[in-house]
Amino acid sequence: MTKRNRYAVVGFLFVLPSLLYYLFVFMGPLLLSFVNAMCRINFLLGTRDFVGFKNYSNLFSRKYFWESLFITLKFAVMSVPMMLVVDLFVANKISQFKGNLNMVLSSMVFIPFIVSMAAAGIVWDWLLDPNLGLVNNVLMALHLPTSLWLRSPDTALYSTLLITLWIRAPFGIMILLGGISNVPGDLYEAADLDGVNAWQKFWKVTLPLINPQMVMVFTLETIYAFRAFDQIYTSTGGGPGGSTRTLMIYLIKELFNSDYGMASALTVLMLACLFLISLLEQSFLRRKVDY
Repeated sequence: MTKRNRYAVVGFLFVLPSLLYYLFVFMGPLLLSFVNAMCRINFLLGTRDFVGFKNYSNLFSRKYFWESLFITLKFAVMSVPMMLVVDLFVANKISQFKGNLNMVLSSMVFIPFIVSMAAAGIVWDWLLDPNLGLVNNVLMALHLPTSLWLRSPDTALYSTLLITLWIRAPFGIMILLGGISNVPGDLYEAADLDGVNAWQKFWKVTLPLINPQMVMVFTLETIYAFRAFDQIYTSTGGGPGGSTRTLMIYLIKELFNSDYGMASALTVLMLACLFLISLLEQSFLRRKVDY
């Protein structure tokens, strides 16, 4: 065996544990979902009967599926643009600071992202409690109107948006901040010589040059919006009155225990839709950047 082949074998052995983990933890269950989506499964009897596309037709005939799909689309349409705007604003402001202050602000902003989403949902449920929560008590002290927040069908979904923004925004901010920091300073100096203001520099210089990072954040936040579960489940459980029953809540709480084949069918549908959405976003929004 040549020295080059020995290096190849050693390299393969190093990546083998990660490869096996990926195959058995991700690819295995994924492929099994495609198979289960075509079967009627009874775990008590240990049976698996092939039914073709019947699980999909049964899924489409369920009222709660369409309601959950509408709530999920509403959540995504509201959360993704809001997330991108907040990420851009904060990242641009932090980038204007230099040295240690920039590092301190970046670290402070990133802290919420390391918190467990389930834990964040529980904490925000306490904070937004209509009677004992800190938020309503502060509003009352300032003589401002209070809200039922997570306890009302009219405001519950919007309240989960605030929780999601608090959890997810740091991730996008860090990505966009990295993109802004890589924009050559010469371009800003040239813009200053041309007499452009701060808004024009942001619109004409910064935004076009961080397009890859913006599309990345947009795509990842879209995927997350469709599969949001933890913070919604721990704060509202899909209620009140099903107002926050997203597709993932519907899948885990109702389909997973009652009809595993239909749950697998919904999983396959979500995977296909997210793949198509990501492909379209990358095709139509991403632009080649030349410094």
